[in-house]
Amino acid sequence: MDTIENIKQKYNDIIPRSFKTKLDVYLFYRCHEKKAIGTFDKWEFSNFQIDNDILELFIKAWQLKDEEKLSKEGLTMSEIDTVIEKWSEENKIYIKELFKEYKILFITDYFPFSEFETLYSRNPEERKCAYCRITDAEIELLDKKGKIFTKRLRGFNMEVDRRNSNKEYTPDNCVLACYWCNNAKTDEFSDREFSEHIGPSIENVWKERDF
Repeated sequence: MDTIENIKQKYNDIIPRSFKTKLDVYLFYRCHEKKAIGTFDKWEFSNFQIDNDILELFIKAWQLKDEEKLSKEGLTMSEIDTVIEKWSEENKIYIKELFKEYKILFITDYFPFSEFETLYSRNPEERKCAYCRITDAEIELLDKKGKIFTKRLRGFNMEVDRRNSNKEYTPDNCVLACYWCNNAKTDEFSDREFSEHIGPSIENVWKERDF
């Protein structure tokens, strides 16, 4: 069972990942809109929202080849990568400043720890994976029966998964997931695809192992 210290550690771990997601999408957005990143202030970055239109462009960009463009007048994917890499290298100190401010806003506004903690029930029989429905208590029982075969340290406590991995960690984008579902879902499968098709199949495997 996760202790409060473990939960706090998981909370602290998601903050830099959430920041990186926002920064990656924002830098891409500026390249796409302005064909360069240029200078921007902290207020502009903090108020940037990853909406569905921007996200659609961002995902489409990942599917294009290096020499392809999102628009006739825009940069190629290779050019966008080069611009972002150069800006990131030249602005390491500014990125640290952006993160420092982002962390404050994350803790106080975006996703306070009190909301994050509510993901974790104190009862291991209620703390379950959003996809295959296995609980911490059932994982422990399978382990005692010798029916858990992972050789990793991960796997014995619920993890935090983003329903949409291209968006930040927010209360409405986060669910608990077991190691196996979290590891399999990656950023390939949508929340709907995994919930409706893959999760139930993994759930059937757990049931066959007789927990």
